[in-house]
Amino acid sequence: MTLASCSERGRIRSSIKGAREGGGTGSEFMNAAKYVLTAAIGFFFAIALTEGGWMKAVAQTTEPSRFPSGIRGLANGQDEPPSRRWLLDARDDEERFRRLQIYAGGTDQQMWQIGYRYEEVYQAIADEEWELGTHHWGKLRNVFNVALMKRPNRTPYAETLFLDDAWQLLAAALEAGDATAARETFLKERQACVACHVAEGFGFINSTRMFEGTAVFPEN
Repeated sequence: MTLASCSERGRIRSSIKGAREGGGTGSEFMNAAKYVLTAAIGFFFAIALTEGGWMKAVAQTTEPSRFPSGIRGLANGQDEPPSRRWLLDARDDEERFRRLQIYAGGTDQQMWQIGYRYEEVYQAIADEEWELGTHHWGKLRNVFNVALMKRPNRTPYAETLFLDDAWQLLAAALEAGDATAARETFLKERQACVACHVAEGFGFINSTRMFEGTAVFPEN
């Protein structure tokens, strides 16, 4: 037990004694109770660290490196044992590009960003922050095209419903600061998203807060 720990225990006892005597106001009593709780947490946390129990739990592993079983072909794609040079150690460029494609993944990252910017556009229209809405609407289209590069079978449907004329209509409304047109065209784009999710077998996404919370705009 360190000197600091003994001193901290003394302060805790003093606070408890003062609280019990009830010499102060209710506010002072609550402040004393809060101090006791905070000090106690810090006291036990310090003991855990100095005794080494938690330090051992978070120590860096000494187990030998190995390839993750969830990704096939890594061991066959390089001669060196697994290391942090996961890309450079690949045997050839074909294997490097294969690993990059695995790293880039499908469309989940793009759809996450599209969802974020979709909600930002909705809020920008509600707040009539036209420059902000224009910014996110343009970025949304760029990310959507990256997703379609990865899933080209979805391109015809997405462009027809979302990216061609429909996207431009909302872009023009945002640029002009036309609140009525912006709200109407956004809700049409929302419906296009809903229809696309159903067509692609992801209709359950339409039940999320993102789409339920953007079904209407608040009244001015």
